[in-house]
Amino acid sequence: MAYNTNVYFIFLILVAVVYSITPKRYRYVTLLLGSLIFAYSFSRVFISWTLLAGGIAWLGGIFIDKIVSQEKGLKGDEKKKVKKRAKAAMLIPVISLLAILIGLKYTNFIVTEIMKAVGTNSLIISQRLKSLVVPIGISFYTLQAISYLLDIYWKREKAEKNPLKVLLFLMFFPTLMEGPIARWGDVKDSLFEGNPITLDTISDGSIRIVIGLFKRMIISDRLNVVVNRLYAPNLQLDGVMILLTAVVTTVQLYMEFAGTIDIVIGSAKIFGITLPENFRQPFFAKSAAEFWRRWHITLGTWFKNYIFYPVSTSGLMKKWGRFGRKHCGKYLTNVVTSAIALLPVWILNGLWHGPKWPYIIYGIYYFIILLLEVVLKPAGERIHRGLHLSEDGKPLGIIRMVRTWIIIIFGEMLFRANTFGQFLHMMASLFIFPGNSINYTLNTKVLGLDIGDVIVAIAGSIIVFIVDYKLEKDPMYLNRIHELSRVKRWGLYYLVIFSIVIFGAYGVGYTPADLIYAGF
Repeated sequence: MAYNTNVYFIFLILVAVVYSITPKRYRYVTLLLGSLIFAYSFSRVFISWTLLAGGIAWLGGIFIDKIVSQEKGLKGDEKKKVKKRAKAAMLIPVISLLAILIGLKYTNFIVTEIMKAVGTNSLIISQRLKSLVVPIGISFYTLQAISYLLDIYWKREKAEKNPLKVLLFLMFFPTLMEGPIARWGDVKDSLFEGNPITLDTISDGSIRIVIGLFKRMIISDRLNVVVNRLYAPNLQLDGVMILLTAVVTTVQLYMEFAGTIDIVIGSAKIFGITLPENFRQPFFAKSAAEFWRRWHITLGTWFKNYIFYPVSTSGLMKKWGRFGRKHCGKYLTNVVTSAIALLPVWILNGLWHGPKWPYIIYGIYYFIILLLEVVLKPAGERIHRGLHLSEDGKPLGIIRMVRTWIIIIFGEMLFRANTFGQFLHMMASLFIFPGNSINYTLNTKVLGLDIGDVIVAIAGSIIVFIVDYKLEKDPMYLNRIHELSRVKRWGLYYLVIFSIVIFGAYGVGYTPADLIYAGF
């Protein structure tokens, strides 16, 4: 029941119909039942792990809230005792949730790597561990559960007494497989309100879904054919093909993930539920740090709020800050602070994506890049002044954007590689340019597409990037569709829909691109 299938849209319509005839007070129960059916269709009996996580978050939140509420009016030793109890009440459910995640998702990887390190090869153990079934969306709902508990512990939110509402927050079916990763405060007002389904919510939601289908079916699913060929084991690629691979991989990943998020947000809009955005024109970023404020926004925000800030504002780091500024200078203090705070963020970011070395090294890659941006910033500013380049000027902005593209496309190539060895082999081949390289690259049979497919994929990508450019200039650009006359507006809707029907990559010869983040 992937988000880009007919089965999902039939399911969405059925849930919407039942939701509409359910009394407002109980509509959230309808959404929960739909979410349970959706999760069961993927996880079967292993949905019990999801239910267990929901129970841990619910009970943990209540206990944390009860203890932190006792702090009011206390002073001295009594307040310290209550704080210790509150911390213990927070750590127990958080560690329990992490134990479930690690046990189900990472045990096979950890044990396999240990056996390799000690020179043991136990095939039986490896096969048994591979039989562990990871519940769908475990990485997403675990982060949401932890954020819920920490927000209660930090007194940002009050605990929810109704376990069904906590469970719905964790496993709302449009967000279960690919996010976005919502915070309790982001969605609690609309998720449980029981807002009516109206022509406006259907229209707004459907427009967003159609935009997502355009990205997926016209571009992503078509480029998926190329990407699968380019990453085939033992395939020998030259420099031109490596560059093509880097670019196509990046575009395909963006269209797959952003398109799916459009479908997710559109599905929620139909029920009057507002989800946080997950993309904001990422290819207009002028640095790697800015890119991650525009790409997978909710994941980056989660790591910023629950890892980066707690580390950088910890007592130990404050002591270092005072010592460093006094004895080492502001620059070195800032570099060391950034390194210490960024390292766990990016190691965990890589691990979150999965138990696979390319993902872990992908995290380390961005740690190094972001740290270099901090280290080289003063030198860069001096060079810009020497060249009379304005920090806000267009020439420097274009240079920074192109530099960021280079960082991104090779990062995404590492992300997509089957093994780290394959990535290294591709990088080693980057500067090999045989005489017939260009002709070989332009041979559409090599790419797995005919010339018509190539033209459609390029044209579709250009349209998406033009819209992104317009949104960069005017964030309300798409809302202007509603200002068009009814004839023009519906003419535009039908044009996009018929484009998907006519040019969408489906049927014989096409395999829909896997929901990459659904495996995380």
